[in-house]
Amino acid sequence: MLQATRRAAETFEGKTIVKTFIRTAALVASCAAAAAGVATVAAAPAYASSSTATTLTVTANHPAITTGKAEAFSVVVSPAIVGTTKITGTVSWTVTGRDGSSIPCSVQSALTSSGKAKCTVGTDLLLPQSSPYTAVATYSGDATFAGGTGSTSVSVSAASTHLKLSLSAKPTNGAATTVTATVAGGSAGALLAGNVVFTLSSQDHASGVAVRCAGSATPPAANNLQPLVNQVAVCNLPAGWMVLPKVTASDPKPSNGWSVSAVYNGNSSFTTSFATKSGTAKS
Repeated sequence: MLQATRRAAETFEGKTIVKTFIRTAALVASCAAAAAGVATVAAAPAYASSSTATTLTVTANHPAITTGKAEAFSVVVSPAIVGTTKITGTVSWTVTGRDGSSIPCSVQSALTSSGKAKCTVGTDLLLPQSSPYTAVATYSGDATFAGGTGSTSVSVSAASTHLKLSLSAKPTNGAATTVTATVAGGSAGALLAGNVVFTLSSQDHASGVAVRCAGSATPPAANNLQPLVNQVAVCNLPAGWMVLPKVTASDPKPSNGWSVSAVYNGNSSFTTSFATKSGTAKS
């Protein structure tokens, strides 16, 4: 067969002779492989690197939160499958405040075969002074899917507070009293800071004793501004801050009205709050 092919090829131009020879050689190689029992396998087509464009959709679990609350961000990379090829690769996150502050993910999930991933920011990390925050998800891409980015934002507002007043003892004639102001700020209570201003009054008090928190600050009213420490501010009222008038024939059972109030000043992360207590001491 090979000689017949070569003799037939002599009547054609040189270029054709080469092509005929190559085809014949390929035929011979194929016949030889078949005779030896070797199967010929065609190469499978390969996907071009990053040939499929992707779109990243990022969402926040709560687009608006208050001071210190946790937040979760999710991303969906689509498409996540081409034919039978599923997406691979990684997703990285950056969460940045308006002031440039960077907040890490407390928990970060890997990219699933359906193209999903999550980032969770823990409590006490997101603050109003840095709001709004922008969360950016970046997909790395793989041999089939092109990389890309997506983003969303979350706003943070001041958390509301609640102030509660308590007295160590009910005010009685001439006795010292400790007033405690406890400020609660929901789940972000650990972040509470600032001052509490106390306002105190009594109709009668011992001579030379100011109706104010004990201390030596000048002016005296400055003592009534107490720092909040571990959500608590304390005002110690000295003995004599409230006394009862003397018993007289015209007033055999004298009384004295008193009141204690406190205001938490708040700050950029927390709203102000107020509470008051009042009563009447009787002989």
